[in-house]
Amino acid sequence: MTALNLGTALGNVLPEERLATAAHWTAKSLDVVRAFDDRALTATALRMHGNELRKAGLLGAAVGRLSQAAATAPGTEQRAAVLPLLARAAGALGKAMLFDHAVREAHQLLDTVEYTSIVNPSALYEIHLRGLISTGRTRDAIRHAEAAPPAPPIAVAPQWRVIALITTGRVRLLAGDSRGATQLLAAAVREALAQRLPHQLQRVQRTIVGRLPDIHDAATRALAQLRTEIAA
Repeated sequence: MTALNLGTALGNVLPEERLATAAHWTAKSLDVVRAFDDRALTATALRMHGNELRKAGLLGAAVGRLSQAAATAPGTEQRAAVLPLLARAAGALGKAMLFDHAVREAHQLLDTVEYTSIVNPSALYEIHLRGLISTGRTRDAIRHAEAAPPAPPIAVAPQWRVIALITTGRVRLLAGDSRGATQLLAAAVREALAQRLPHQLQRVQRTIVGRLPDIHDAATRALAQLRTEIAA
């Protein structure tokens, strides 16, 4: 499982143009786990590899792997771990029906499983917002964002707060609330730099292209700093 863990770790700290490296390492784990004939282990490898494929922009392959992971999962806990990631990939690919189905089932399973950093109401709130935008339902996303997000029920990995800040900032921008978007995205830039998350800084840049030049410049400077540190 070393290749799987390495690939997942790289997926958090590499910039977008190098995320294929993370997908490469998680792919190596698939050949290993198949030899064990263990459905839970196979579902885990497929889930983590599928998520790295999504980050690398290989959305069709990501949806395929994550769908396999959901079908392979031997129990509710394992399936619940896949569905939020499948929803995220399906939304990014514009597959609205698959996205809606995955989000709906993920919510249904919340009462039956232990919460994790991805399986909890707060994470699903962010995934739902992002998927609504990606599938062309901006007004629905704005309405959904009007309800206060649920507080994280558990301690989550630092990148999840950054991810949520960017998504909600994007929704505020689409709603015409430049001030609110500026506050959220400025916080995202600060935290992404502090947590060394170049991919999230690049996501900020994409979110505000042509808008909020001060935030874009701050994200660009922060990304340049991280690139220098990575190169060193």
